Amino acid sequence: MPASLVARRITCPFELLEATADLGMLMSGPTSIRWEDSLMAYQDFHSRWDEHLETQRAIFKRYRPDLVLVDIPYLPVVAAEEAGIPAVAFSSLNWVDIIEANQDIARQMRPELAVMRKAYQMAEYFIRCEPAMPMSWLTNRRPVGPVMVVGRDIRQQLTADLGIDPGQKLVLVSLGGIPLHTELDRWPEIPGVQWLLPDSQAETRPDVHVWQDDRYSFVDLIASVDLVITKPGYGMFTEIAACGVPTLNIARPDWGETEVLEQWLEQQVALLTIPLQQLLQGDIDEEIRRLLVAPRGRPVVPSGIAQAVELLAPWLQ
Repeated sequence: MPASLVARRITCPFELLEATADLGMLMSGPTSIRWEDSLMAYQDFHSRWDEHLETQRAIFKRYRPDLVLVDIPYLPVVAAEEAGIPAVAFSSLNWVDIIEANQDIARQMRPELAVMRKAYQMAEYFIRCEPAMPMSWLTNRRPVGPVMVVGRDIRQQLTADLGIDPGQKLVLVSLGGIPLHTELDRWPEIPGVQWLLPDSQAETRPDVHVWQDDRYSFVDLIASVDLVITKPGYGMFTEIAACGVPTLNIARPDWGETEVLEQWLEQQVALLTIPLQQLLQGDIDEEIRRLLVAPRGRPVVPSGIAQAVELLAPWLQ
């Protein structure tokens, strides 16, 4: 990520390193895992394990950290263990459980998964922030509450900047990689509804506006709209819950964290889930109308922040 993007979330001084210690999952767009490609990528990564480990050792030797905090690459935990540096994992998921959602791929990755499991267990703690995958096999897990930034309502400024009536309903769309400008002619034009999209080519209708994340904080946009259209993801779901915003959720069926996230969010806000193809076809008029008359949920407090800080504090004093 560019340093300018990181700086929007990490406000203390930092140095951004180019080294990568995590593969994640290779994706086709934001909702579909490229399982076979991910399998080959992990097998290649582990075939050069010693090379990657040496890169991480060199980083620790240069910077001599007091604490290694991972979200959630496992290789740095192994390097930290070797160097006698405390390491803490901190996430709502781990790559073992994400991969094991596909049993066929997991069978082909048994040696790699064994390394990953052992590495995660080396961490002093695995801070598991709600809502999270169960991770019952992790004996070092430490549960904490939700962790998120709480947005502030900038609706008055936003509607003034866009030149629209403050009484209009605002629908924020954020799907992380799906270009939507070619599909907009299929989307319903609903009286009194204005759409906010990230695509710079989306302003083809008077009811469609581009939101600019270099002008507004994204969490402030969430707090300022009447409805969000998105896909399952920890940051989005917790930031939505912090503001109680009704949500149209795009199904992400092969992501192991999906069920946990959806079950949690539907306890906090009005939530409807549809397949991606339904969205692209524009068959969303009924869902939009239902959610726009739903009450806002009671805001969720980011209680996990103070709890996580308390766990980390002994290494930072």
